[in-house]
Amino acid sequence: MERKSWEEYFLDMAKTCASRSNCLRAQVGAVIVGQDKKIKATGYNGTPSKVESCYERGECYRIKHNIPSGTCYETCRSIHAEQNAIIQAGQDRCQGASMYIWGHDFICILCKRFIIQAGIEKVILKKDENSSVVTVTADDIRKELDAE
Repeated sequence: MERKSWEEYFLDMAKTCASRSNCLRAQVGAVIVGQDKKIKATGYNGTPSKVESCYERGECYRIKHNIPSGTCYETCRSIHAEQNAIIQAGQDRCQGASMYIWGHDFICILCKRFIIQAGIEKVILKKDENSSVVTVTADDIRKELDAE
């Protein structure tokens, strides 16, 4: 038996978090892990507490109106997995941490800002079983934000 790497282990946990999503469009999970390899918080994309989800409604406004991914975030009922995890952890538990994300291989502009402000130092993403792992540092994100 081959033992999983820390990266594989935490990406598997992010995948499990994604399975809780109530979004019809995408299932994304996030896990924030401290430098000590302890989980600080988890999150998945979905509606705020006690708000009817697209899953419950049986339709997604963004799908219905062909709104491209990465645009018009104000039309979405859900909170991103990254944002949910940061909210759960709080800034003090995010300082110097890494975030593992399952379900996509990019970070939207809104989440980039959350990640930097929370103090997360590295993000490891994997879209699906067949995709490569993408690693983005806080410095990479800062450079992107400065260029915009």
